[in-house]
Amino acid sequence: MLKSSYKVMPKIRIYFEKKIVKDHKILLDSKQIHYLKNVMRKRTGDSIIAFNSNYEWECKLDLNVEKSIIPVNLLRKKIILPDIWLCFALIKIKNMNNLVEKISEIGVKKIVPLFSEFSSRIQININRFKKISIEAVEQSDSLSLPEISHPVSLPELLEDWDNERIIFLCDETGGNQILSAKKIIKEYKKFAIFIGPVGGWSFADREHFKDKKTYKISLGKNILKADTAAIYSLSCVRALLE
Repeated sequence: MLKSSYKVMPKIRIYFEKKIVKDHKILLDSKQIHYLKNVMRKRTGDSIIAFNSNYEWECKLDLNVEKSIIPVNLLRKKIILPDIWLCFALIKIKNMNNLVEKISEIGVKKIVPLFSEFSSRIQININRFKKISIEAVEQSDSLSLPEISHPVSLPELLEDWDNERIIFLCDETGGNQILSAKKIIKEYKKFAIFIGPVGGWSFADREHFKDKKTYKISLGKNILKADTAAIYSLSCVRALLE
């Protein structure tokens, strides 16, 4: 049997914060030029995809003089994702990078890093998180870039909490099976998943949840790393909302 020499070329998608308008050229920065010209070997006249938080466009590439793209064909509009926040206590940088990447691929409205009693005391680079998130959204064929907030303490976050946003508290000491939350999910339109630190939620942490609409959930018998717990819990909640 003859093997086909045809290769499916990867879809090249680039995120832009700015507004994208048909036939209005968008100048490329030096990193984008290097990526398209030297990494992906694209040439003037080739098509790539440009998107922002609202629309996705087919664009024609010009690498001659102005180094730009020109939007020529609207491909699709953004689909509104469920209103889910992912709030997690700070952990090691490597694990947080993985967490931000994977939950951006799955799709979430907001990412909130937290200081809790047992969380890691480290400095984080929000711009680095945003870069990771953009790359994940580019590769996952999504149009929904999550908002990433600066780190906040658990008491500060919950002080003015919107009680219309139910909390799914991932608790290693036990709780309801996450798939049992289907009935609860139907009653709300806004959700927040809370992932604890390596040492778990402290007694003081738990006290802050007492007067909030909280549904304790268990992620199974095994103790999961925070990034694994975030991926699993978000995937389950997204599936229940389908």
